[in-house]
Amino acid sequence: MTAPLPKAPHLVDELALDGAQHGGRLTERDLRSAGLPADNPRWRPWMRAVAISLGALLAGALLFILTLAVQVEDPATDTESGGFIAFLIVNLVGGLVACIAVGPVRGSRAGNLWIVVIGMTSSLAVGAWLIAVMRLGARRSLPLDALVVALVVGGGVLWDWFQSSVTGRAPIEAPLFYIILIALSTIIALLFGRSRGTRAALITSLRAQTASAERERAALAQSRVSDLERARAEERAAIARDMHDSISHDLAVVATQAGALAYRSDLSPEIVRETAATVRESAARANTRLREVLTGMRESDGAGRGDAPLPDLRALESLLSEGAPHQNPPSVTWLDIGPGDLSRLSAERIRALHRTLSELLVNAGKHAPEAEVHVVLEGGGTHLSVTVSNSFQPPAAPALGTGYGLLGARERIHLVGGTFEAGAAESGDFVVEVTLPW
Repeated sequence: MTAPLPKAPHLVDELALDGAQHGGRLTERDLRSAGLPADNPRWRPWMRAVAISLGALLAGALLFILTLAVQVEDPATDTESGGFIAFLIVNLVGGLVACIAVGPVRGSRAGNLWIVVIGMTSSLAVGAWLIAVMRLGARRSLPLDALVVALVVGGGVLWDWFQSSVTGRAPIEAPLFYIILIALSTIIALLFGRSRGTRAALITSLRAQTASAERERAALAQSRVSDLERARAEERAAIARDMHDSISHDLAVVATQAGALAYRSDLSPEIVRETAATVRESAARANTRLREVLTGMRESDGAGRGDAPLPDLRALESLLSEGAPHQNPPSVTWLDIGPGDLSRLSAERIRALHRTLSELLVNAGKHAPEAEVHVVLEGGGTHLSVTVSNSFQPPAAPALGTGYGLLGARERIHLVGGTFEAGAAESGDFVVEVTLPW
C-alpha cells in the first residue's frame, strides 16, 4: 500500500517573465512558468499580452496628445517643417511598435531592452517603456540595472541633441536636472520591479518548502504502513512457529499409534479400538491446529523466540501469580470462574493469552513503573473476558520501544478468534479488554 508523493510546485509568476535560472537568481522563465496552471486554456496568456499592449497604448496616447499639444502651442515650433513631421512619424511608429511588442515579448531580455531604447525616442511608448523597465528590474541583477540606467540617460540626452540639431529648436535648458530626473524615474521603476521579483522568489521558495515537507510526510506515512505490515507479519510468523511444535507432537502420536497397529498382530479388539480412537483424536487435533497455522503463516525472516518452550496452562497460571520477569506481580480478580477453568481454553488460545498478558505487563512496567496492574478474569457461557488496567504515570525518562507490541498482541488474539480493545478510560487509566471463546 503506497501513497502518491506530491509533486514540486510551479514557480510564482509575478511579472509574467521568462528566461533561465542562473547563479541562484530567479529569472524570467522561472517566474513566468508558475503563472500558467496546467488547466488554463492556451488562449489566456495571449489575452494577457493583448491587455498589456492595449494598456500601454492608452497610457502612451494620453502623454503623446499632451506633448503634441504643447509643441503646437509653442510659437518656436515650426509644425510645417519636414523635420517636425519626420520626428512625429518616428514618434508614432516607434510608439506603436513598442506598445504592440510589450505584450508578446514579456519574457525576452533583449526585447525589453529594445523597448527601453525606443521609449526614449517616443512619448507614445512611455507606458511600454515603464513596463519593460520593471520587468528588467525584477531580474534583480545589478549589472543589468546599471545598463538600463545608462541606456535611458544616454539615449535621452543623445536623442534630445539629435532632435534639436535637425529641427533647429533650442536644446534643454537644464540638462543636469533632466538627467537626474530621468535617472531617478528609471531607478524607481527598477526598484519597484525588483520588489516584485523578490516577492515572487519568496513565494516560490515557500511553496517549494511546503512541497518538500509534504513529500516527507507522505514518505513517513508510507514507512509507517510498511512497519505496521511488517509487525503483523512477524507476529503471525511467531504464531506459526509456536504451533509447529504442538502439531509435531500430535503427528508423532499418530505415527506411534499407527506403527503399533501395523506391527502388533496380537492386540485385542478393545486395544485396537482404543488405539484407533487415539489416532483419530490426534489427527483431528493436528488438523485443527494446522488450519490455524495456515491462517497465521507468513514468510519466516529468521527472527523468533528461538528454542524457548511453548507457554502452557502452567506457564499462564505462573504469569498471573508471579508476573512477568523483573516486573511486580499483578493484582488478579476472578469473577464467576477460578484458575482451573482456564483449562477449558485450547492450547493455542492459552498461548495467545499468555503472550498477550506478558506483553501488557512488560508495557506497564515501561510506561508506568510504579503503578499497580489490575487483571480481572470473568467467565461467561461462551467466552472468557480478561481486562488489564493500570494508571498512567510517565517515567522520568522516555521509555524505549518499537511501538508495535499492542499491534502484535491484537493480531495474535484475532487469529485465535478473540477480540482485543485498548485505550484510555475516563478515569485516566490505560485499559485493555480481551475476549476469547472457550
